[in-house]
Formats: sequence, C-alpha cells, structure tokens
Amino acid sequence: MNLYEGMFLLDPALASDWEAAEAEIKRIFDRAGAEDVGHRNWDERKLAYQIGKFRRGQYVLTYFKADAEKIAGMERDVQLSELVLRVLILKREKMSEEDIQKSLAEEPPKAARREERDFRDRGDRDRGDRDDRPHRRDRDDNRDSRGSRDDRPAREPVSVGADSESKDDSPKTSSEGGDS
Repeated sequence: MNLYEGMFLLDPALASDWEAAEAEIKRIFDRAGAEDVGHRNWDERKLAYQIGKFRRGQYVLTYFKADAEKIAGMERDVQLSELVLRVLILKREKMSEEDIQKSLAEEPPKAARREERDFRDRGDRDRGDRDDRPHRRDRDDNRDSRGSRDDRPAREPVSVGADSESKDDSPKTSSEGGDS
C-alpha cells in the first residue's frame, strides 16, 4: 500500500456540518479499501471560478494508504458524489508520520487579496518609453498614403452555396433528378 495525500473540495454546505463531510470522505475511503492516516478541515474559500452552481468550497486535507489500482475507482466515486466537487490525489513516497502530523497541524496559506496580486494590478505599471513603436498619429498618417477605399479596384463577388460548385447553370429536367 502506498501513502497518498488528497485534497478534497466539498460542497460549502458541509462547512457547518463537519460530521457529514467526514462521513462522505470515510465512505469514499471505505469503497476504495483505503486506510485513513489523518485528515483535517482545511478551509472554506471562494473559488477562482464557478464549479457547477458553487462559488465557494470547503477544502479537506487528507493522508491515506491505498493500493495504486484503487485510486482510479476512488476518483470515479468522487465524480459520482454530489457532495464532493473536485479531488486532487498525490502519491507521497518519502513522508514520515511526523511530517504528516506537522502538515495537518499547519494553518492553510492565506488567500491573496485582489489588490495584492500584482499580475492584476495594471494601473501603476510603468511601461517605459515604448520607442519601438511610432506614435499613433504617425501610424494613422501612414494609412492615408494608401488612398481611400473608393480608389481601389472593385472585387468580383464570390457566390457561396451548393450552386457555386456546379458550372452548369442550365435548368434541370425531371430526367436529370430535379424536382418533379
């Protein structure tokens, strides 16, 4: 049996009912024949994107031992469960009991507030001189040198449809398979 770390994302209604959350995870473990080493109610958070009808989710961190061939069945059970939204299962090869207990005791990382995320903060970003491009006025002036659209030669219209492929424009007779 291998040691696995699982992060379960549960229905946010289970945040207030921890016993129901534990029962659902125990049910999934029992069906897979997994042995629970430890689990912790991690946090309820706003999701980055909506999953089904949920905008929030309850995270549960678990460590368990299971056979490798049982993991696929466990993931299938998660997909069929209405209480579990997602799961991430990782194989943990070199992790002692002490490491597991330490990991379960740690507080979850704080969620970054929107103003702290510098990849979204675009207002005070200095983009530099931008000498690699001409000023917009110069680009618009170059466009005028091509002339107006009225001076350009007209294109022939292209017909689209089933009739455009056949070169024969003559009407079909009933013997050629036309409408009768």
